[in-house]
Amino acid sequence: MTNRRKRVLALLLVLAMALALAGCGSDDEGLSNEIPESSVGKDVERAPALDNVFSINSNSKYSKNPFVATNHANQLICSLVYENMVELDNNFEVIRDTGIISDWKCDDSGKNWELTIEPGHYFSDGTEVMPRDVSYSMGWAINSDRFHGRFASYQGSSPGEGVVYVTLGIPDRQFIKLLNLPVIKLGTYGDMGPAGNTPIGSGPYAYNEEGDALVASEFYPGRDELPVDTIYLKEYNNADAIISAFEDGYIDVVINDPSSYTNLGYASSNEFHTYATTNLHYVAFNEESMLGRYSYFRIAMQHAFDRAYLVELLHGNAVAAALPMYPTNPAYPDALEDRLDYNLTSCKNILEAAGIQDYDEDGMLEFMSGSPQKIDLNFVVCADSSAKCGIARRFQEDMASIGLKVTVHELTWANYMSALEEGSFKSGKQTVPVDMYYAEVKLRNNFDLTELLQPRDKDNELTNQNYSRSKDATIVQRIERYLASPDTTRADEYYQLCDYIVNTSGSLITIGFEKQQIITRRGVCKGINPNFGNPLYGFEHWEITFGAEDGAVPTPAPSPSPTTEPEDLPEEDPGEELSEDTGAEPSPDSSQEPEAEPSAVPTTNQDKGEKKDD
Repeated sequence: MTNRRKRVLALLLVLAMALALAGCGSDDEGLSNEIPESSVGKDVERAPALDNVFSINSNSKYSKNPFVATNHANQLICSLVYENMVELDNNFEVIRDTGIISDWKCDDSGKNWELTIEPGHYFSDGTEVMPRDVSYSMGWAINSDRFHGRFASYQGSSPGEGVVYVTLGIPDRQFIKLLNLPVIKLGTYGDMGPAGNTPIGSGPYAYNEEGDALVASEFYPGRDELPVDTIYLKEYNNADAIISAFEDGYIDVVINDPSSYTNLGYASSNEFHTYATTNLHYVAFNEESMLGRYSYFRIAMQHAFDRAYLVELLHGNAVAAALPMYPTNPAYPDALEDRLDYNLTSCKNILEAAGIQDYDEDGMLEFMSGSPQKIDLNFVVCADSSAKCGIARRFQEDMASIGLKVTVHELTWANYMSALEEGSFKSGKQTVPVDMYYAEVKLRNNFDLTELLQPRDKDNELTNQNYSRSKDATIVQRIERYLASPDTTRADEYYQLCDYIVNTSGSLITIGFEKQQIITRRGVCKGINPNFGNPLYGFEHWEITFGAEDGAVPTPAPSPSPTTEPEDLPEEDPGEELSEDTGAEPSPDSSQEPEAEPSAVPTTNQDKGEKKDD
């Protein structure tokens, strides 16, 4: 094999993916992936690399099983050890001729799928990837902490001759977009090795015997194109240690979530490669509150938020959007967005036309209920995110300029969630009703809004993310029409769905979507093309340039013992779709490993035709 190792001048640092509803501390105009060279946080100056090898960080306190891994460093490792079933681009469209699934089709109902498995993919033990392995992997994904949220309508799968058959309870012609999932070999989910729980994968690299490095898999078809033969695994578990390792060049590539409270920032000597996410920022209403119950008020507020300000607050690491779909997706309704501009005059005109006016000429708006009633809207936001609080404060200032009083309440995560669930919160001895709230949620790759907008009840309260107290039962039918639509009518169906949301119910105000980063030293790595499901997508096409002359003897840098490290860096569980970010650390391996293997063919959900709980 041609060895193109050349000494790396360095690369990067820590990460943190906040996802989930109003994930505390996580946070468009420009649709470009170009962003400013410096992010908020601690600025790390460029320093020469001290070792002669390519290394990435790891964390032995968390699982390296690809269905369990919630630590970002370990997820990066998994992207090198396991191949995905399919790959998605930054428009959230499937990239053809990549991944293990080469073709797919569904019947007219949109419930029954046939997935063709491409031959020529081999696990690191030399066995070929078969349909039974893909079906087995789906069975684990639906029950996993990391991926279960995206399989709400999945009922089961079974392997066939070169294909996998999948049955859904609800039609979804975009189901294939949910399958950027890792594939593991049948029967190896619980395999333990020196690196912990590490099932056998078919990715470009495999763990060495010691578990402290990744070595090129001799059975990977593109082995000769890989930029390095060996990737060393280091162990830095807290911010100071990671910063020091980055400054010294002991770790060379890491992902970063600039919107998270664990973001550290990077110096302008680095190269930032951003990628789109489905992490949606939005505003919703308590539809049982004084004004939140009225659709005209909710519709007026569509014009009250400066969405571009989110991009500014996150230093370019976001994209503004007025509708709940990433704006570069082909189905995004641009014509509808054009009518949802940030316009305080339009906002005030709609309010006044609905009877919210300055009746007593004191410069403030009132509404009539027998007599003019003063307005004081209570807007709740999680205090741990400066970007979210910044949006809320700008809204407060803007509303004051048109005579509408808004009080922003910046609450801790626990108090914030309690306020959403109860519809009110305590402030001293006073009970304060919630009128509006700022939140964040990780949508599925098909931009299914069911859990976000369906009315909350006892049957769905474990998965439902709607705290608006809405009673609109028609919204689910509208969402399902969009999911069931073929390519030819999908854009129109989504337009109709969004038109109803913003112009009839007004129940959801979209602010924008986050971006995340993969960061390298300037001029060291070329060919980087990250995406949300695989930040190291196309790693075999990377070109890595080391600082030392060819032929230099590699000198792996020592990793400090985790037991001697200072306090660990807070890790976030990015969950998967529609999961709440509590800010707590995920459980270590021992508490997340299964007691038994699933069958080769996953079991079928009992409730036919109904969505499975996330």
